[in-house]
Formats: sequence, C-alpha cells, structure tokens
Amino acid sequence: MKCAGVWKYALWVAAFGSSGLSHAVSLPQDWAILPGPDETVEQGLPAALQSPELAKSGQRLAEVEMLVALPYAQVLPVVVSALAAVGPLEEQTGVSPLSELDEGWGDVLFARRPDLVHQLVSKTDLPRLQQDVRDGALAEAEIPGRLASIERTLRFQPGSARTAALTEPYRYWYGNAERTYGATGGSSSRVIVRVMQLDAVMGHPATAVYLTRKDEFANPKASFTHQVRELANLNIFSPGQPKRLHRSSVPEAVFSPVYTALNTLPGANLQLGLDAGQWQPPAAPRRLVTEPKLTLPDPQARTLQAQALLITKNPDAMLVLADGSALLVRSYPRALLHWAPDDGQEPRVIWTPTDTVIQWHMARDERGQSAYMVADGQVLHFDAAARRLARHPIVFDKPELLKNVDYFPDGKGVPLAYRHDVRNRRDTLSIWQPGAQPAADGAPWQYVLRLASLRQDVMRHSMRTNTQIKPVRWDGVQANQWIEDSDGLAELDSRTGRVLRAVRLPRRFGEVDPSDDTGMAQWTPPPFGSVKGGWIAVGFVLMDGKRRNPGLHVVDVASGKVRYSLTLPDQDSLKTAAGSPNGRLLALGTGANNKAIVVWNLENGRSLTLQADASGCKDLAQLQWSPSGERLWGRCSNGLLAWDIPATW
Repeated sequence: MKCAGVWKYALWVAAFGSSGLSHAVSLPQDWAILPGPDETVEQGLPAALQSPELAKSGQRLAEVEMLVALPYAQVLPVVVSALAAVGPLEEQTGVSPLSELDEGWGDVLFARRPDLVHQLVSKTDLPRLQQDVRDGALAEAEIPGRLASIERTLRFQPGSARTAALTEPYRYWYGNAERTYGATGGSSSRVIVRVMQLDAVMGHPATAVYLTRKDEFANPKASFTHQVRELANLNIFSPGQPKRLHRSSVPEAVFSPVYTALNTLPGANLQLGLDAGQWQPPAAPRRLVTEPKLTLPDPQARTLQAQALLITKNPDAMLVLADGSALLVRSYPRALLHWAPDDGQEPRVIWTPTDTVIQWHMARDERGQSAYMVADGQVLHFDAAARRLARHPIVFDKPELLKNVDYFPDGKGVPLAYRHDVRNRRDTLSIWQPGAQPAADGAPWQYVLRLASLRQDVMRHSMRTNTQIKPVRWDGVQANQWIEDSDGLAELDSRTGRVLRAVRLPRRFGEVDPSDDTGMAQWTPPPFGSVKGGWIAVGFVLMDGKRRNPGLHVVDVASGKVRYSLTLPDQDSLKTAAGSPNGRLLALGTGANNKAIVVWNLENGRSLTLQADASGCKDLAQLQWSPSGERLWGRCSNGLLAWDIPATW
C-alpha cells in the first residue's frame, strides 16, 4: 500500500471507529450518543466498527431522519462537506416526480395535503365509481361516502396508477461508502446517506437527510470450532446458525459532523426523527360513524315457562305447519320425519336420502300449508293437508351447478338457488329461480338464471370480515331482492340485479372503530325480513372489551332507519331468531348453557323473558313461530318445546 493510501485509510478508520468526543453535540431530549456496543465483540463485529452510536430513549437506532427547514440547494453542499472524513463516496443525483417518493414521505405528503388527495381520488376513483353506478353495482347516492372513505384511508403507493398524476419534481442525492475489514475482507460496512428535497411535502422549503450504516460480518457461532463444541447440544431439527450476520446503526462519527453542520445554519430548525412518520400530523379527532343504541331485555319483564312437546334425540331441523304438526330431520340414521301431537311420541319417517345431506333448507309458505326442502339434489314438497311428499329433481342449464350452489326461500317457501361466482372477471352474485312447479311426483323442476348482480364486485373495499353478500329471507312476496353486504343492506332489481337503493347500517361486528363501521357479523342467523312488519333483521356481534353482545338491528324498510338494536348481552353468539307472521314480535335466543330467550314487541319496545329449563331443553338450536303466531316453538338437542305467547303485553 502506498504511503498516501495508508494515511487515507487511517483517516477513514479513525472517522469510523473514533469515540466521537471531538464531535460532541447537544442533542434534543431523549436523544443521546451511547458508547460502543460491548456485547457485539463476541458476535464477531470488527473492532473498527465498535464505535459510539446514536440512540433514542436508550435504544440504539438503525437509521435516522433529519429534517431541515432550508432549501435543498443550500443543505446538500453542507452535508457533502461534513462527510469528507468518511472518504470518497459513490454519488448519484437526480430529479424524480412526487409519484416516486418512498412510502414514508408519501404518507406524510397525503396527510399534509388533503387537497392533493382529493384531486387524485376525484381523478382516479370517481370515474370508476361512476362506471359502477352505470353497471348497476352501486347506487349513485353511495358515491360521496365511498370517496370520503377512500380519501380517509388512502396510503401512498410509489409508482401506482393513482399516484401517477403527481408529476411535480423533487431533487435528490444519494451517497454511499463501502469498506471491507480483515486480511481476507470477510467483514464489510456501507454508509448510506440520502438528501431529498421536500418542499412539496412540507409546504415550505425543506430538506430531509437520511443516515445509516449497514454492517455484514462472519458469525463466530457458525465456525467449525464452535460447532464442534456444541455437538453435545445438537438439535437435528434446528436450522443451524447463519454464516453471516447483519447489523444497522447510526455511528456517532458519521452523524455528529452532519448534525453539527446543519444545526449551525441560520433558520435550519433542525429536527430528528426515527423515520418519516415523525412529521405526519395527527389526524383530526372526528367521529365518522354512529354507534348503535342498544336495547337490552327488561330485567323486570314477565317470564313465561315452556312446555315440552316431544322428546326425541338430536333433531337437526324443524318446520312448524299450520295444523300443529312439524317436519323434523333426524340426524342418524338420516331421515325426514313428520310428527303430529295425535301421533304420540314417535315421529314417522316420510323420506330417507340416498346421499349425505348437510343442510335441508326447510321453509314453508305463508299459511303453513306447504313445506319445501332441498336434499339429495331435489326439491321436496310436503302438502300438509294431504300429508303427502313429492320429489322433484333439480335441473340447471349447467349440470355442475347442482353441487355448487346454496339455497334460500322466496316469499312462498320455494327454494331459490344462489352462488358467488365470477362473470367477465368481476365478482357476481347469481340467483336462479324455478319455473312452474311440476304437478307429478318425480318430475324434474327446471331452474333458470334470475339475476346476476355486480354488487359483490364492489365489496372488496371492506376487509374487516367476510365480504360475501347474503340474500335476505322473506316471509312473504317482495317485488325486489334484498341483500346484506359489508356496507349494510341493498335492494336489487329482481330482473337485472341492479342496485336500486342502499342502506348504511351501524356497526355489526367487532370493536368500536371511529372511522369504519363496515363488515358483516359472524355467529348470527342469516338476515330475514317481515313483509307485514315492514322490517329486515340483520345480525350483529359487538365487542365491549372481552365481552360479546350479539343481537339484531331491526331496519325499517320504508325509511332505511334502525328501529331497534336488540341485544342479548354477554353471550357468545346469537344462535337463532324468528319474527312472528304479523311482524309485531321478534324472538331471539342463544344456544349456550346459560341460554337467553327473549321476545320483543316491536310496536312498544317491551320484552318477555322465556324460560326453557323446566321443559328439560338442552342446547336450544332453533326458534320458529306457528303460522298463526300464537305459539313460539323451540328445537333443542333432545326434543321440541313451545311457549304460548299472549296477544298483548
């Protein structure tokens, strides 16, 4: 090595390894220079790199950002001059559009420039939402709320289509110096410095200076000698020690000269930060959602005891008919049963499936004279008056649909088929309806596509819960199809699937979030509606700390407002719920051991408490009103029970 080179290298090592006492500076509160890290000696860090380092609140830092309230052209030469002791730097200068800012400073830009965010969203997102309206996926009245939500939650993504409009330029400079250590150069370090113009971000002349040093060195514990010593503790399932270790820090010898030089500039107003987030202004405190007002059961309410009707083992489903009889599903061996009080305690088998049936999708017409089920690829129709069962194989235009659809009843109890699929690369809710009911037993029942709604495609903005929309189950005929989605409820044209109207709902799931009330609940019944009552019931499970409060939002169809948010507090889930045929009463029940069963009068808000213990009920699973509305039935794991409900209270 030449003499000049030796001195140059010696100066460089001195700069990197010095204690930095000559550069001692006064730092802001909680910031300090800590001595070299002794614990890294046995980890293989070269002695030349064991220098004092910048720390905050006692924690050594991997990197630091400095913000100077001065123009870039004034700051850059000061930084380069202060780094002279580091040695020669590989430098890069350039000009880039704001669209290529890193994420950290990009988020600061968005937080400080809401006008800019509004312009971007109006340019990139508004046209898409307007197209969604033309496609029938959104109601036009939803656009302002969607835009506000996007602006509120928008994160900066460098180089994305949304940020491409940010063409205002900013200047930058990068410098780095890499060195190796040891006879074989087995260890290395790289000092990285970035100077960046931030006038557009901060709204005034401003420059950011970033510093870090990244070290790479051999891991002593990966050496052959160390591994031989550790043979006694060999673990064959361990991935072993990495051969190389990596470490980042802010050496005092690099930081202090830069900080001192910048801090002495008039008007610098020098600030330190762990990252760009240090300069992100706090969000303005504002509540963007309305929390539901919960209606709890009246603790002084009248209590009604149930009477046992039938003792039977593990019925999986129940359907109450107008004559006081009921259809049941036996769990094992699988069978459809019919039971009437005059039959005694033994239900009779009326049909046995040839295939495994997971769900029977049992429903009845408004009068309780006809019952429909889906099982074994067929629609089963039970005539209550004749006590006769007819079977109709389901036929789709595409046979593979038979095993890839779910079902829900129309207002007459007849099953409609639906599925979430993809059409023309867009998420879609498709619904099939049956043609005219076949007269003969065994005749096929043809299903045809009723609608394909793109409403599903615009639900991806909510990630709080499952976003697959749910059809509302009605107890009578409705002109259009209603669904529950992540935002609330939507009315779809029954022929085209286009959104006619959207209703925002209060929070239905999880803990309070002052900026987001989207998402559908789990552990609640599917949404259902009362034609005569003019309401739709939508499940919720609201968290209050570790306490769950399940219940139902009762939404007025005409106004879109919530009439009640009925809850059974401190329960794990809402197992079952049922509205009376006239729409006046609504029953809620949990299936836990400490089961709670309550009936609310929706006309006056009063409640009745129902007890099932005396009847011997175990694990309440289902509630259903008789077609007359005079009796509420319950299905337990060990039989059936009922309560006679007074007309008024």
